[in-house]
Amino acid sequence: MGRAEGDELRRWFADRGLVAEPIAASTPVLFFDEIELPSVTLRRVRHTPLALSPSSSPEGDRWSTVVLQTEGVTDWGWADDERTETTRAGDALVHPASTLRVATSVVASARIEITAPHLPIDGATRLPTADDGPSWSALAAATEAILGDVARVPPSAREQLGAGIEKLCVALIAARARDESGASSGGSHELFAAAMAVIRDEAVRADFSVQHLATSLGVSRQYLARVFARHGCSPRDAVRRRRWEVADALLAAGFARDEVVARSGFASARSLARVRRESGRVPGEVEMPPVAPRR
Repeated sequence: MGRAEGDELRRWFADRGLVAEPIAASTPVLFFDEIELPSVTLRRVRHTPLALSPSSSPEGDRWSTVVLQTEGVTDWGWADDERTETTRAGDALVHPASTLRVATSVVASARIEITAPHLPIDGATRLPTADDGPSWSALAAATEAILGDVARVPPSAREQLGAGIEKLCVALIAARARDESGASSGGSHELFAAAMAVIRDEAVRADFSVQHLATSLGVSRQYLARVFARHGCSPRDAVRRRRWEVADALLAAGFARDEVVARSGFASARSLARVRRESGRVPGEVEMPPVAPRR
């Protein structure tokens, strides 16, 4: 694995059409592996906090890059609109070279990047995650295997390996298309909406938990946490907020505190009081849809 830091790091990214701006005060550091195959270029990068923006596009607009986030977090901004995307460990996206405006990592970030000229995409888009099926893991494992022993990849095998990686990229993109057509469980936005519906209906049960929520949706707790993180919260936060919403409405309606605890899903009056203090509100001030007390 190669290593570059400071000006050497900047030159490494500049050779690939990117301007690297450190975010932390310390000297930026990059670890990398890279191999060019006949149809694709494979890179594995790990770096300290950076902002990367295009200086030029030496690979041309016809090239696109599949990104598999393996560690950390990266925020992506696109040149063609105001939309942004965030990738966390296990996430994936694909973007044409011409669409990238900036990629920002405020913490250390590690990614696999596969650049190819003939991927079936129109613009920047998210792809299935490591928890959505085998496509992410198959592409990551194949790429890691090649990059893990670059020196021993014989020239005679490079064309076949490149074609194989390109097919795995196409399979990952095709998995996204199947998700959008409804052939599978759907994307993260649909999952988030379904999770919030379950929370609204069931969080008032004292035995309701995040594990119960994940099981009812048929996903892992880790994947569920990543989906909620994209919306700026955690499943636990959403459950607590729903319980406080119900408790607030019941308190405002005049219910006794013990009955409020029993009806809102809190484990005890102390738990209710703690969440109430953390919310910084008094009954009736929570800006949520009203919940009618059940008599």
